[in-house]
Amino acid sequence: MNWQHNRRHIMRMSLLLGLLSSSGALAQAAPQGDPSPFAPGNLRRPIFDTSKPIVDTSHVQERSAATVVAEVDGRAITLGDVSDAIAALPPGMQSTPFEELYPSVVDRLAEREALVIRAQQQALDEDPVIRRKLKAATNQVLADEMLKRAIMPSITEEALLGRYNKDVANKPGPDEVHLRVIMTANEETARGLIAELKAGADFAALAKRSSTDSSASVGGDLGFMRMDALNAEVGSVAFVLVPGQFTQYPFRSAGGWFIVKVEERRTAKTLSYADARSILEQIMLRETAQVVAARAITGVAIREFDINGREETGASLK
Repeated sequence: MNWQHNRRHIMRMSLLLGLLSSSGALAQAAPQGDPSPFAPGNLRRPIFDTSKPIVDTSHVQERSAATVVAEVDGRAITLGDVSDAIAALPPGMQSTPFEELYPSVVDRLAEREALVIRAQQQALDEDPVIRRKLKAATNQVLADEMLKRAIMPSITEEALLGRYNKDVANKPGPDEVHLRVIMTANEETARGLIAELKAGADFAALAKRSSTDSSASVGGDLGFMRMDALNAEVGSVAFVLVPGQFTQYPFRSAGGWFIVKVEERRTAKTLSYADARSILEQIMLRETAQVVAARAITGVAIREFDINGREETGASLK
């Protein structure tokens, strides 16, 4: 057995030596032609530039924001548009899981783009009143961004934490209301539902049957909400109701006509720094905005006129 094993080993070595010698002979006999175009010019130097990273991460955020997530008649809706829309939502809605929030926001943006297309087809963007409002909206965005960029460097993590320790830590949390809502497309429908509520109908049952809000499937139940987590109209109504009371008249807010019921009220636990941080940031932004605005006015020529177009100067301006 050992003899056979040694014999096979000798044969393999012989074949290997034979291949090596024949390849050497071929190499010696091969004509010297031009090198392959893929061959490196200098084997001592790498073919590729190894002094820079292979993956360029510069401007990755801008490229990501430009990613198209939907199109409406060829008009792109980008990931940046979605991010801006989510950032504009009340904090309570921003905390919705992204996999639930994302498709809803994309749908709303697509609807808005469709409405813009119809408005432009009707030349609404050429209407003097609309043009004035568009200019005002543009100016507001620019002014807000200018304030933000001027103020944010002073709102450091240390400053926010100091404000938290001073105003929030070891103090009662904000008031919260346990809220139910019904949203309808028009005022007439909302008034009919309020009539049913006054006659003794169950709010949750009506919400499941008639509400167009995303909370309809759970009887309009939004759970406990802080004032800052609601839009201005819903929040201002909800926080004046007593537990068990619903609005006697519908009111209009973003998306439709609303009926609101408060189930109960409570004082929340002290907010953690993570939960309070964005709220404190907004408070500090508002506090210092006036200072920045006053500084911006310095050196800018301002002329004011009365309602008849006459310039006001001196005593009349005061």
